[in-house]
Amino acid sequence: MKKWLTLLLAGTILATNAIAFANLDDTKTTIAAKYGDCRLVIDTDNQPWTKEEWDTKGYLRAKASSFMHSYQTNSLRVQVEVMYDSSKPNSYVRAQRFTPDMAIKVKDFKTYFPEVYPLLVGPKAETFTTYKLLSRNFQEEKSPVSMGVVIQSPAPGKSSAYTLIAFNIQEEGRLIKEPKFINEDTYIREFTIETAYRMDVSENLGNDWAYIKNYFKK
Repeated sequence: MKKWLTLLLAGTILATNAIAFANLDDTKTTIAAKYGDCRLVIDTDNQPWTKEEWDTKGYLRAKASSFMHSYQTNSLRVQVEVMYDSSKPNSYVRAQRFTPDMAIKVKDFKTYFPEVYPLLVGPKAETFTTYKLLSRNFQEEKSPVSMGVVIQSPAPGKSSAYTLIAFNIQEEGRLIKEPKFINEDTYIREFTIETAYRMDVSENLGNDWAYIKNYFKK
């Protein structure tokens, strides 16, 4: 299905040099107002539907799981999958996954994702690595080690949670097995933005989530 999605999305770019970053206090309504309709709907059986198919028959047969957009940033095409708390129009963004066509280096993140970058380098941001499952929303092959940034201030619209940015990281052509191999030249294959409960952060940060240098800072 991944190949089919790539071919379809390749012809349905959202906008050249668009910014497709959804805040966690965005809703289906505000996302549509900012970026227009999605190009694909993925149902709970992982079946893709074009927007037209979904509006005419898909919604009668299945339940939506996520909504796919595609855009370009500095000549790099990025697929964005947005998940919501519920199917209601005022439902908040629960998580989103960004998958660029090519992996990018940590040191180049600001160039391609300037709208997300301030979250990574702010005063409340803590950078860490972990061998534990950090996100269930990765779709590419995953290294044994993940890297994350948690912003220790209330997530927009969600006072009991923080914003968690999880990175599926790799070396060039290899998976990363130990945190010591992570640096500014590490590749990011995909990343997610989602919520993390404060209690989970408090229990894990500094323990199973081991602090590392923030290589995003220049």
